[in-house]
Amino acid sequence: MSENLKTELLSQGVDYATTLERFMGKEELYKRFLVKFLADDNFNQLEANIGCGNIEEAFKCAHTIKGLCGNLGFDNLLEEDAQIVEILRSGSMDGVEELFETLSTKYHKLCETIKKYE
Repeated sequence: MSENLKTELLSQGVDYATTLERFMGKEELYKRFLVKFLADDNFNQLEANIGCGNIEEAFKCAHTIKGLCGNLGFDNLLEEDAQIVEILRSGSMDGVEELFETLSTKYHKLCETIKKYE
């Protein structure tokens, strides 16, 4: 993994050090999972389900994203996503759209960074 990618991940709030430990210090393995993250469709599904007010399906997507972010060290995405999960868990959509906008900005920036170095 390049130093530039590490630097950009760190600057976006990714917990690189702890996550690398989770991947047994294998940077190339971690990088492969970063690239696989780009193919995951849960973010797009979350957006669609929020848009049509499907709380149950939106919850499933948001919860899956939360797990992925936790495993990949994406602390920068966890704050908003965890809040979305809890709101949806309660059966509400109050405030979800605003949180999703912030999450979306961070998500797209992180994806662009990963794409740049894949």
